Amino acid sequence: MNPKKFTATTSWAKAMSSLPDKVRLEVYDALFEYVETGVEPQLSDTAHAAFVFVRADIDEEVTKAIARCDKMRENVIKRWRKQETPKQPAIAFDEQDKQQ
Repeated sequence: MNPKKFTATTSWAKAMSSLPDKVRLEVYDALFEYVETGVEPQLSDTAHAAFVFVRADIDEEVTKAIARCDKMRENVIKRWRKQETPKQPAIAFDEQDKQQ
């Protein structure tokens, strides 16, 4: 996931449905600003209360996406290292008999 993206959920809309339009718009604008800059904007008290609720979801989503990317990166590195390691040639049966 690109940290500049987030998934909006219907639970956010339901939670903010009782807010006045002006406050709801303030929260939505703050969400986009937060995702873009990573800085929590100055909000009214009501908007801040709603924003904190949603920010937790966004932060969790970003944290999980970063963890997934890190895990995929580790797997790719392991795969490349495995391919770089030369395989030991198999010993033929005649050579095994000579060694014994």
